[in-house]
Amino acid sequence: MWNPGDTIGFISCSNGLTNNDRSQEIFSSLSRKLKHDFGIETVMSDVLFLDKETQQTEAPASRAGALLSLYSDASVKAIFDLSGGDLANEILPYLDFGVIKRNPKPYFGYSDNSVIVNAIQAKTGIQNILYNPKVLVSREEAFQTQALRDLVSQIDADWTETFEIGRNSAYQQSSAVFAGGNLRCFLKLAGTPYWPELENKVLVLESAGGRYEAMCSGLAQLEQLGAFEKIDGLLIGQFTQLALDGKTASFLAVCRNYASRYGFRVWETAFIGHDDRSKPVRIG
Repeated sequence: MWNPGDTIGFISCSNGLTNNDRSQEIFSSLSRKLKHDFGIETVMSDVLFLDKETQQTEAPASRAGALLSLYSDASVKAIFDLSGGDLANEILPYLDFGVIKRNPKPYFGYSDNSVIVNAIQAKTGIQNILYNPKVLVSREEAFQTQALRDLVSQIDADWTETFEIGRNSAYQQSSAVFAGGNLRCFLKLAGTPYWPELENKVLVLESAGGRYEAMCSGLAQLEQLGAFEKIDGLLIGQFTQLALDGKTASFLAVCRNYASRYGFRVWETAFIGHDDRSKPVRIG
């Protein structure tokens, strides 16, 4: 994936970061971390932060252009998106997927950037990573350092302790091909040319916000899109608001009902979502 001396590019394809002391410290700490632990240099795109004058996220075409520049730069071996929010799907019409396909490299993003992770994989076949790079400098720094080392070493994340395994073997789980991410954001791709092929894949779903009814509505939309007729399994990560509302068990019961009707498998994991112990997931 990369070697010491290579470069990783930082970008915000969703909402730009506020250019304050906290954001600057995250950027600086992450750069130091990658240099010290992995021997990796870093470069910051010019759309990482909000526009200085307007304090708005940079225009979609500007963000898309910055992303394409990172793909075209041969010294950049991976792209870390540090943003989240709502605006990632704005850039899709401005992306030249031919440029991306000719310059394959993994894109790391989470939350709203589930849109970019899945769209690029669908249009180019490049495997991307559902992951929040900022957790590398969180309170779980040691845990995340090892998780990233495992990923770079082509060691699959160990889901076997967190799955509800039932009759499914660890081998079946480790050989899974994943799609998905944040439920609300992933569904932005529905009905677009960027919707990924789901045949025989395990669909990963998680969410930070969203009440029980909204999450059940998302599952219903997936059914109506034909997703449940195609997938091999459903991996349910953290649904933070549901946990706060005491609705996790009810939501999982709905998931299992779909699984029973369509014949796919369901697992749970505590290691995919928005908290600091969320492991990287290979998409595609």
